[in-house]
Amino acid sequence: MPRIDSDALLLSRANLHVDYEPMCTFCADDYLPRDVYDELYATWPHEASVDYSANTEGKFGFRSSEAGDAFARFCETHPVWGEVVDILSSEAFSDDVQRTLARGLVDARGAAARRRWRNDTHRAPSDNPLRYWLSEPMRTTFQISVLPPGKTVDPHLDAPRKLVSLLLYFADPDWRPEWGGATEFYVPVDPERARTWSPTARVGFEEMKLVRETAFVPNRLAGFVRSPTSWHGVRPIACPEGRGRKALLINLKRLKWSKRHEP
Repeated sequence: MPRIDSDALLLSRANLHVDYEPMCTFCADDYLPRDVYDELYATWPHEASVDYSANTEGKFGFRSSEAGDAFARFCETHPVWGEVVDILSSEAFSDDVQRTLARGLVDARGAAARRRWRNDTHRAPSDNPLRYWLSEPMRTTFQISVLPPGKTVDPHLDAPRKLVSLLLYFADPDWRPEWGGATEFYVPVDPERARTWSPTARVGFEEMKLVRETAFVPNRLAGFVRSPTSWHGVRPIACPEGRGRKALLINLKRLKWSKRHEP
C-alpha cells in the first residue's frame, strides 16, 4: 500500500491557483502522489459493492454521513482510502485549509471567519456552551460521487453551514472533454431576482451566467468557499452509458449546537 506523507496533501503545499471574485474558488493539478491516486482509482467502489444512494438530480453517492458504518468498512478493506480519508479529516488539514483560504473565508463570512475551527470529526463535541461558542466547531464529511450520463448538478449555493467544499476528480484516462464534467461557477443573470431565492434553492442554468469552470481531468483538486455568491453546478454529462463523472467530495461543515451529537 502506498504510504502517504500527510504534509504533502496540505493545501498550502499544493500548487494552488485561487480566484477571489465573485467567489473564492481554487484548483490544483496532480494533487495526490501518483501511486496513491492510481490505487484509489483502481479500487473505486462500484454500485454492486457499496450502498450508493441517489439524490433528486440522479447523482449517486456513497456518503460517510449517511452510511457511516459501511463507509468505515470500505476504508478498512481498502487501507489507502482509509489513510487519505484520515488525513483529509484531520485537524492538521482543516487548520491548514482555514489558514490557506483565510482571505476567501473572511470575504464570505466576515468576522465569524476569524474564529479558529475546532475539528470534531474524530472526537465528541463539547457540551459546554461557552467552549462551543469560543471556537468554530466543524466536521469533515466525504462522498464518493458518480454523476451518470444525462444527469446534472443544477446551479446552487450549498447549505449555509458549509464552510469549504473540495472535489478530487477521478476522470477515466480516456475521458473526452466533450463529455463534460467540469464544475462551473456562475453569477445570476438577474441579481434582484436572485435575492428572493432561498440559500438551498436549485435554479435553472438559464438563470445563470458562467464566470469560470474547472475542467474534469484526472487527479485535479477543485474547490470553493461557500458564500452568498458561491453559485456552482455541473451541466449534463454526455459520456457513454455505464460510465460517469467520478469524484471524491470533501465537505468541511460547521457543526450546529442542536445537531452536535448527530452523525
